[in-house]
Amino acid sequence: MSESNVLKKPPIVTYTVIGLCVLVYLWELVNFPAVDAALVSPIRTEGVFALWTLFTMTLVHSRPPDFTHIVFNLMAFSVLGRLLETLYGAFRYAVLLIALAWVASAAQIDFAHDVGIGLSGVIFGIFGFMIGASPNNPFLWWFVKKNAPMLIGWAVLCVVLTQMHVLAIANGAHFGGLIYGIIYGLIYGLPRYRYAFIGLVIVIPIVLGGVLVFLLTAPE
Repeated sequence: MSESNVLKKPPIVTYTVIGLCVLVYLWELVNFPAVDAALVSPIRTEGVFALWTLFTMTLVHSRPPDFTHIVFNLMAFSVLGRLLETLYGAFRYAVLLIALAWVASAAQIDFAHDVGIGLSGVIFGIFGFMIGASPNNPFLWWFVKKNAPMLIGWAVLCVVLTQMHVLAIANGAHFGGLIYGIIYGLIYGLPRYRYAFIGLVIVIPIVLGGVLVFLLTAPE
């Protein structure tokens, strides 16, 4: 497939994820407890038999009437996602999103011992991928330099706000996604060492998953 054909295709994966988040939020408006019981809480009650919620909890956002969480997340996801899907194609982008959802959600539980909801961990992971890939892509290098202070600054501010008990923010998901995204991006940013980074991209989700299984099965 030529590069021109890829560029002409609409970012269907990005739009699909946005659509799923909107549908889930509409469900939240009707019955938030049902959404939580179906897409988030099963991992609390069913443990390792509900690892699939590591993916579904990224589609759930703060309880209505709080709409700022989903609005800002989808704005950021739309900008970053459309760009990355256009550059790397739908399949590679979809694989990245799946890996980021697993890693961000698992990291939040592993390190904070509680679940996190929303797309923010995935969004930080997408930007992390851009950081990693930027040494071999002049456009991404420009984009990262322009936006890194804002996004990294927001990540740090989130930690401060959490420590001050102003907001409850899933910082484990943010930094887990960001770090993993950087490593994933380095497959493209430093192709000379791609096999080492491919190994890390495979091992990290396995390790985080293993820690999660241990936490879920360990006696109280």
